[in-house]
Amino acid sequence: MKAMKLALAGLMVVAGVGVAAEDPPAEHVQWMKDLGAQMGAMRKGVDVEKNAVAMQASLKLTGAFWKARNSEIATKSCGDTYKGAQAVAKAFAANDKEGISAGMKMIGAGCKGCHDQHREKISDTVSKIK
Repeated sequence: MKAMKLALAGLMVVAGVGVAAEDPPAEHVQWMKDLGAQMGAMRKGVDVEKNAVAMQASLKLTGAFWKARNSEIATKSCGDTYKGAQAVAKAFAANDKEGISAGMKMIGAGCKGCHDQHREKISDTVSKIK
């Protein structure tokens, strides 16, 4: 019985090592900076359609990254955020302020879904992937 408890404790330690936070690759850091800048500009009303389209391109790269890592949550979050960016671009072209607002909420929810699952904030300027 004692040996089984020790073995179980050892497995828990090994399993814990597998889920430790890791430094994100440089390209991932850049995608997050791009997405943050795009979101910030859209919130300020700066080049909204241009930034919504650019966000879609950034999200294709980010989505592929998370799909390769087999994260269903992050892949879904990227897809949801992408749909929000599409909605913003479409609504902006139609001068639909309510549509823009709804799309921005979709973007925020998509970002939050992935960050809640995979972002470990180390400081105000540094995050790791968990």
